[in-house]
Amino acid sequence: MKRSVLFLWILVSLPILNFAQNCNCESNFLWVKKTFEENDAGFQYIISKKGLDAYAIHNALYLEKVKKLSNNQECARLLNQWVRFFRNGHIGVNYVGKTTEVNNQAKKQSEQPIEKVQNPLNAKKPFFEKINESTAYIRVPDFEITEKDAIDSVILANRKIILSTENFIIDVRNNPGGSDASYSSLIPLLYTQPIRTVGALFYSTDLNNQRMLELSQNPDFDEESKQTFKKYYEKLAAHKGEYIDLFDKKVNITKQDTAYPYPKNIGILINENNGSTTEQFLLSAMQSKKVKLYGRTTKGMLDISNVNIVTSPCGDIELYYGLSKSFRIPEFPVDDIGLQPDVFIDKTIDANEWINFVSDHLNGKF
Repeated sequence: MKRSVLFLWILVSLPILNFAQNCNCESNFLWVKKTFEENDAGFQYIISKKGLDAYAIHNALYLEKVKKLSNNQECARLLNQWVRFFRNGHIGVNYVGKTTEVNNQAKKQSEQPIEKVQNPLNAKKPFFEKINESTAYIRVPDFEITEKDAIDSVILANRKIILSTENFIIDVRNNPGGSDASYSSLIPLLYTQPIRTVGALFYSTDLNNQRMLELSQNPDFDEESKQTFKKYYEKLAAHKGEYIDLFDKKVNITKQDTAYPYPKNIGILINENNGSTTEQFLLSAMQSKKVKLYGRTTKGMLDISNVNIVTSPCGDIELYYGLSKSFRIPEFPVDDIGLQPDVFIDKTIDANEWINFVSDHLNGKF
């Protein structure tokens, strides 16, 4: 989940520490472990649930494994497994050093001509279609901020049709997330009553706060934005080791003047590959009286968010971790649980038939 330009992924490099004196898998493991424990916004939350004993056993097992590895590419894969103790989303370890392996198969695949899109699930860009007299359809494969203009353009071009059609299908299957701003033009189409969006707390540490300081000094932002980031940095810096509400608002309430009579019924297609901002969109959409979710349980990666990326002292490992923790937890967790559909689509229905299934369901043909 992102709020304006604040929620950017920023690369921060750690200063060279003693870890760099011996660049092997064990030293990378110890650096990842220490950095994660000291800075991830969800570390203490998971430890409180799973316990220190379970964590100690987990660490002992992986320490034995890392001592046997000399290849840092394999090491990165192993460390990526180590962090899964905490959650599956908004977290990870990547290898960024020099690669000696040549993946000829991947190269061959990259050289293959791109086929024309036939299946909506293969679409790379949003598109609209009126699939029958009473049902409009939009495919939104990605909420990345770079896709906002394309999403807005498709909705604007077909807005009159959508607002005069009884049923509307929003297909976000496989949409991994991106920026909240990218789905803003969808909200007025489904709005029926005020929408409550629960905020998040930011964990204050020197490393985490450095990211905010750099934003306040970034020449790409206007002066007003830089002053806002500076205010956030000063607030964080004054409360190290604490979780801070930067916006002084636990819940944001969105109100609109108009609730359109059409579409009357809205079905949102979801699956196990939906996470992050897409799940935030669903939490908003679910508050509409018009909306039902169809498909499969989502991925579950929303509680700990706002990813920071840091590079190891050896320079060949990147650690991804979360800077913020949602006010929803522990009462309403989403991480590693996901959001369930109102109408489950079982495996006897092929993915290519989901649109027809939802159309029939919305049109009362069952």
